[in-house]
Amino acid sequence: MNREKFESLWVAQGGRCAICGEAMPAGRFDVPHATVWKKKRPTVDHIRPRVKGGSDDLANLQLAHAACNWRKGDSWRG
Repeated sequence: MNREKFESLWVAQGGRCAICGEAMPAGRFDVPHATVWKKKRPTVDHIRPRVKGGSDDLANLQLAHAACNWRKGDSWRG
């Protein structure tokens, strides 16, 4: 994903995880330790997973903490 799309999602979501609603750190040094960054860093989540027919269109993307995205996996409520 290019930076422009990422910034668009970031602004639209107010810097919050689309799954849990908590704030996401904007950068690595906004958290106290690398292991926290690994779990809390913003990642791109496909609302409808690609394996279930989802696309890479911006309308199907959202930002989520890495840990939240991992827990969600390829689940989708269609």
